[in-house]
Amino acid sequence: MESKPLDTTDTTTDDNNSMKIVLTALEERLTGQNNRLSPSETNAAIEASDILLQHLSPPPPPPSYTQQDLDEAALTLNSLLVTTILSSTPSHITLSPSTTDATFWKVVSSIDLAETNGLPLSTNTTNMLHHIFDADMLHLLEREKVTTNLTCMQPDTQDEKSAAKRMNYIFDDGDAKNLPLMEGRVCEGGECCNACSRNIFPSFCTPDESSLETFPDLASFTFNNLYQTSNSAILQFVRLIERVRRTVAHEYGLPLSTILPLQAYSRKYVAGTTQQGGGGGEGDYVTLHTDEATHAGYHYSCVLYLSTQGVDFEGGDFVFNDPVGEGGECIIQKEADEDDDDVEDEDLMKAFQKGNLPENNDLFEGMIEEEDTQAILQLEEDIRRAGRTFIPYAPKRGSAVIFSSGWENMHEVNQITSGVRHAVPCFFTTCKVPDAAYSQMVVGKPESEEDIADDWLHLLLAHREEEGPQESVGRVKELLMKWHCLCTPLSEH
Repeated sequence: MESKPLDTTDTTTDDNNSMKIVLTALEERLTGQNNRLSPSETNAAIEASDILLQHLSPPPPPPSYTQQDLDEAALTLNSLLVTTILSSTPSHITLSPSTTDATFWKVVSSIDLAETNGLPLSTNTTNMLHHIFDADMLHLLEREKVTTNLTCMQPDTQDEKSAAKRMNYIFDDGDAKNLPLMEGRVCEGGECCNACSRNIFPSFCTPDESSLETFPDLASFTFNNLYQTSNSAILQFVRLIERVRRTVAHEYGLPLSTILPLQAYSRKYVAGTTQQGGGGGEGDYVTLHTDEATHAGYHYSCVLYLSTQGVDFEGGDFVFNDPVGEGGECIIQKEADEDDDDVEDEDLMKAFQKGNLPENNDLFEGMIEEEDTQAILQLEEDIRRAGRTFIPYAPKRGSAVIFSSGWENMHEVNQITSGVRHAVPCFFTTCKVPDAAYSQMVVGKPESEEDIADDWLHLLLAHREEEGPQESVGRVKELLMKWHCLCTPLSEH
């Protein structure tokens, strides 16, 4: 029998053809006159056999990555390799705190360099920020936390004539503490859970992360004025706020995508200055209030501290002010002296119950001695505390207090007696961003990694002067609505 030439075309792609080649070769080997194959026939048969064996053999194991591989990938901003390593290796291989911080500064340098050369922001850079945010949260879960679970409370508005029904904004010590309450959350327009609490993190961030020497722009940071703010401060502020956002999601079991910052800024409180508004301005104290009463969209609150009591300032405790007993009503009683009939004055008692001492009252005529003044101040303090439980927290740089924003967490800040107290109040909403809002933006919801990088540049890192407050307000509003899109990978939008 004459040997037929073997068809060796497409032997690497057609499995059926490969099988035919092998069978033909075997047939020639067993029945041929010389019982042997030519060299070309042998090579073709071997190649075909290899193709078939590949389908029968298990796939090769994935590459085995080490901690060093991950660290090197992070420090070279190879975000794709970092993603691959983290998704394919044991959980003990993670970005350490030191590597995370070093990578953060690599990101800062990359952005500074791109800005200097007029280049667009690299998707490698923004994807590495996502990995930094993930690592920050893992590190936080290993730190100390003190949680107090609470019953959610809201103003009792069942009675049409009640004070709660008439009060949309309560910013008076007496009115706030005497407001009738009932169980439940308001969470107007939001998707809050029904678990309320307060959480204290003694080491929410490290001393380096909260250093005003390293990040001097954090002392007066707002999103409205970024033209002369360093990239390092902008990124660090976003990093801290994103950590708070992820903590809220974790503590209350909420999808991260449902939580957005509604307000976040740095604030300093200076001894001897006048209080201005709920955030305190540069005032030396903050009166008793509820965050949800200040803004209906505030569903979760945080205060992050950038200075330490006893080092940078004196006084200035953050104080949770809770009612005692059902309804928390403050009942003030004071025995009258034999020579003091005016104590029974009804108007005076009402003022006492609100924590006020009226001026030019006959009761205080002639009380000009220092000991009398101290007695009056002590009486006022006793009245303020009657029926209430005070739970103070002494701020320390790097610590944070995170809590649900309802009436279960009424709070105040004691007067600062000396120094300057730096803090970052931030408030989060669970109100969904309507789809129509994206369509009204210059650039809508990001649909690619390049879109995300462009939004980081446009909304935070462009360092351009804005044409008046209106442009700045519009940019900040878009930034807050897109926050989740900026701070998470495209797959999590």
